[in-house]
Order: sequence, then structure tokens, then C-alpha cells
Amino acid sequence: MKRFVCMLCAALLLLCGCARTFEPSPAPAANTDPKEAPKELPYFPVPVIEGYADFSDVLSAKLIDGTENKNLSPISVYLALAMVAEGAEGQTQTDMLKLLGAGSPEELRNICGAMLGSLSVDTEESTLALANSIWLADRGGKLNFREAYLKELAETYRSEANAVDFSETKTAKQIADWITKHTHGKIKISEDAMQFEPDTIAVLINTIYLKDAWRDEFYEGANETGLFDGTQTVEYMNRKDNGVTIVKGDGFLRYSLPLLRVGRMTFVLPDEGTPLASLLGTPEKLHALLNDGEELRANVSVKLPKFAFQDRFDLNDALEALGIAVAFSDEADFSAMCDIPAKISRVIQESYIGVDEKGVEAAAYTMVVMDECAAMPEELPEIDFHLTRPFLYVIESYDGTVLFVGTVTEPTPAK
Repeated sequence: MKRFVCMLCAALLLLCGCARTFEPSPAPAANTDPKEAPKELPYFPVPVIEGYADFSDVLSAKLIDGTENKNLSPISVYLALAMVAEGAEGQTQTDMLKLLGAGSPEELRNICGAMLGSLSVDTEESTLALANSIWLADRGGKLNFREAYLKELAETYRSEANAVDFSETKTAKQIADWITKHTHGKIKISEDAMQFEPDTIAVLINTIYLKDAWRDEFYEGANETGLFDGTQTVEYMNRKDNGVTIVKGDGFLRYSLPLLRVGRMTFVLPDEGTPLASLLGTPEKLHALLNDGEELRANVSVKLPKFAFQDRFDLNDALEALGIAVAFSDEADFSAMCDIPAKISRVIQESYIGVDEKGVEAAAYTMVVMDECAAMPEELPEIDFHLTRPFLYVIESYDGTVLFVGTVTEPTPAK
């Protein structure tokens, strides 16, 4: 199978990971009137996306276990971390590049530049938009960010830069408003996400917004109510696709519904009696769900529940476990970013996903908060201060006024 095209990537990323293959879209059902499909989709060269695809598998497998509603955008996490990695040096840089699947800062820039250059759709019915920003602590000239770092963020990552005072409440509102604007108001931002510490020096944010119609919309009149998992009553959308390709894997079926402009949305259905959680748990299992199996030509009856929910991930523990623990520690080296010691203090993602008869709408933001490191302890000489011979003493007030002064040449015990 051919490697997937980049526009496919974002639709799947907002669900459960990155599929690396892209089959031709199934032929529309005979009883539908399909909209005209785009004639060409942008294509990522395989070497460019390989590192990102591995990252997507690893992160998704770490966070999504099949036991509850989860919605993750790996590409948003990737781009946010890439902006941070741009300012890393030494072991911190080595660890971050390894996690992001890039052999050098230049390769990482190529990957992110290709993503940002290709993952964009803007039509009346379809939108796919990525945006980046950095919010810098304005400390009256006492904190300087490297000019080369900010230049790279602007040129490669198309990031806007904003100087703010993190001690002011209006800063939290400014950042929240920026996120709301770039996610089209779909995410209710949690209050604690916008709380910053006095030693916060920078906040880096990526947003992604996707809205696209099904290439063949569901007919609302065919909806029906039924049980989900034997207990929950839900509204199902129904349609029949004739002469299409469905994939039979080991313990699952996989089927894709084409979107109008962005790509497709793929669903993986475990076999009867097979828990979803048993098919997940490792990057290899996730990759198999999205890539392996035998293609079958069939008439497919689709029953899809309408759903919409918001999700949140606190990513510190997961990212530390995946190999960048040093970036969260006082040993972090972000000297290419600014002129004081800095470390990552928080990485969070909040997202939204909604599916109905017309199509899909999804949004996410990933925020990386950078704090000032605790001062590294100095290596000091060991000195004995033993008052075993005559000495001078002075007693002063808080303002330095000398209150007493004297010497001791022969200590006498207090009475």
C-alpha cells in the first residue's frame, strides 16, 4: 500500500493515531448523490513523515487504552514540542529529537515546515487550520530570548510572538481568547489551564481546527434509536454503501468514510466478544489496527452513533516516561531559547470532537509552559569557623545600625 497523504493525517489524528496508508476512497453508494471530490490531495514524502508517524503511534498507545472516551491530537502535541525543542541544547535536545523522530534540528524543521505548509484547507464547507504562538514574559529587559530562536519560530513554525506579564490576570484572558479564536470556540478551556506561576517565562501553544462534511452525508430520516454496548440508549445514523472496500483484521473490522476535502475518518470495530482494550496497549497493536488486515469487496451497512465530547490530557507523566524527563528537570538545557535556566513545567491538551449526519468537527490545543529553573547550587570551598581564639563581635539592628561591638579574649561562663 502507498504511504498516506498528509491531508488524511489530521482527521485520524484527532481520534486515535496516525494511519500511514491511504487507499482510494470507496465508491459512493448507488443510491447517493456524491459531491464532487477534490481531484488531488497534497502528498508528504515518506521520509518526512516517518518520524512523526512513529511519535503518533507511541503517544497514542500511551494515552488511549480503550476503557473510556478519549480524544487526542498527536500532531498538536508534536508541533508544540517541536517549538520547544528548537530552543534546546545538549542532552535535552538529544532526548527531544529522539522522541520526535528527527535526526537533527534541521530535519525537525523540515518535518514541521512540510506539515504547516500542506495541512491547510479553507473552503466554504471544509476547514483544516493549524496555528502556533509563543507568549514571552516581559520582565523589563531582565529576561532576553534569543533572536535566532524567535526568528526560527516565526519562519518555520509561523508562530506569532506576544510579550506579556504572567502575574496579571488579563494575560490568562488574552491567551484563552487566542485559543478560542483559533479553535472556533469549540473548546471550553479549563480554568486551571490558564493559571501561571510567578516564575513562568514562556508559554508555547499549538491549535488545530478541523471541520469537514462527509462526502456522502447521512440521511437524517434514516436515524433510529438503539442500545450501545447493551445498556446506553443512543441515536444511530444509518446508510448503505454498495461495492466498497472494508478490511478484516485479527479480531476487528476497519472501515473508512470519506470526507469532502480533508481526507477520511476511519473506524475500527472489534469482533463480537473482543474487548477494545485487548486490541490496544502498544504502538505495534495500534499500528496493526490502522494498517493490517485483508481487504474485502462488499456492500456495507453502516450504523454510526452521533457523538460529541470534550477531553483533556495532562501530558507531563506520559512525556517523561517516553524519554524527555530531563526537559522537565532543573538539569534541562534550553539555552538556545533564553538567557536564564528554563525547564518545561506543564504540557496539557484540551480537545473537542463531534460527529453527526453532516460530518465531523474537531479542535484541540496543546500548551507547553516553561518555568525558570531553580538556581543550580554552587560548588563552594569547605571552611572551618571555630571560635577557639580571641574574636570580635558586632550586634546590629535590622537597618544595620551598630548596637554593640566587642571582643572576646577570654570567654567567661554566663551566670
